[in-house]
Amino acid sequence: MRTSDALAAGWSAKALRGPAWQRQAHGVVRPAGSGGDPTIERIAAVRPLLTGACAIGGWASLRIQGNEWFTGSGHDRTVRRVLVHCPAGAQLRPTRGVEPCRAGLYPDEFLDLDGWPVSTMARAVYDEMRTARDFREAVVALDMVLSTTHGAPRTTLDRVDAVVASHRKTRGIVQARRALGWASCRSASPWETRTRLVARIDAGIPALRVNAPLFGPGGELLGVADLLEPESGLVIESDGAHHREAVPHAEDNAREERFEDHGLVVARVSALDHRDRWSLAGRLVTAWMRARRTRAASWTLDEPVWWGDWEPGRRWR
Repeated sequence: MRTSDALAAGWSAKALRGPAWQRQAHGVVRPAGSGGDPTIERIAAVRPLLTGACAIGGWASLRIQGNEWFTGSGHDRTVRRVLVHCPAGAQLRPTRGVEPCRAGLYPDEFLDLDGWPVSTMARAVYDEMRTARDFREAVVALDMVLSTTHGAPRTTLDRVDAVVASHRKTRGIVQARRALGWASCRSASPWETRTRLVARIDAGIPALRVNAPLFGPGGELLGVADLLEPESGLVIESDGAHHREAVPHAEDNAREERFEDHGLVVARVSALDHRDRWSLAGRLVTAWMRARRTRAASWTLDEPVWWGDWEPGRRWR
């Protein structure tokens, strides 16, 4: 809370300087020991600084609304500032960790969530797209807001498209418009999206299906391929950090063996592979050419009858 509000509530200035309180920013304090999600706490420290015309936007708005892919850390693990929409005439006390944005919100881009003034998810991701460090990271942000596979709160491509279309001459809008054409609502992680973009743009592999369920000739589920080029049978598996854990690693190996037993060619991609994008693209092209030479295949994309009723498969349908 603001220091002035704490004083008005009966706390003395001496008490607020004592061990029972912590100073968050100039004019902002909180009770000591009230630890929680550090990302939410960083956003909460900004909230008392807002006037009635200001609203939290960008990644912070998305996190407040429950999308935990947005952590406030950059691709290089730098700590990002909280974007605050502060239109002309509104006042925002300057403090570290805040990025004032003079681009105001339209009425349909504003939400009041139990006292938290925030931009809508569609507007928040628009700001993430236009301020992303490059086009590919803009697509990553968009995918993580659209995805139907990871269970996080989401919006739709139509809503984001409507927000982008309603704005003119905003810094980064060209990048945001370009990202719209590369979006997928089926990407399950940022690294999946980054791998898809390398495969499509740098390796030139067309028509990739995202998180495609693959079945054997008897209707059994072989697995869900992160990326599939259906003409050749190339499967590209993107391994995030959690894939190094024992159980996911064992499951990945078993799924890869099933794929290969049925004539699919599997290329695995880790986050480390993205350090040399052109080397990764070359490896994917090699795997693609090998898949195109493979003829003995016994897999299908045709869904068996049981698939539509199987509850664990809901996220992939």
